[in-house]
Amino acid sequence: MRLQLLSMTLAYDDVRFFGSVMFTDADHPDEQPAVVFIDHADEPPWFRLTNANPDAQHPEAPEIVEADRIMRFILRYAPERIGRAAADFLQP
Repeated sequence: MRLQLLSMTLAYDDVRFFGSVMFTDADHPDEQPAVVFIDHADEPPWFRLTNANPDAQHPEAPEIVEADRIMRFILRYAPERIGRAAADFLQP
């Protein structure tokens, strides 16, 4: 499976952020996109991922791995994109 980012939506309020990310399979572009829901968490890694596909909840599912990579990048290098500062997400 070769994933391509189709869309990412993140929103935030004063306390939390939430959203979703969608991927297409580059090898099968006509198939239904993979969707991963993103929710705020109060402890590291500061977010929770839930696959819309109930059969692909495993943390090693390709769409979960890619969504995790994207969220870690955003929280480390661009937290202002979700209304936060780097100090909100302390790095090890």
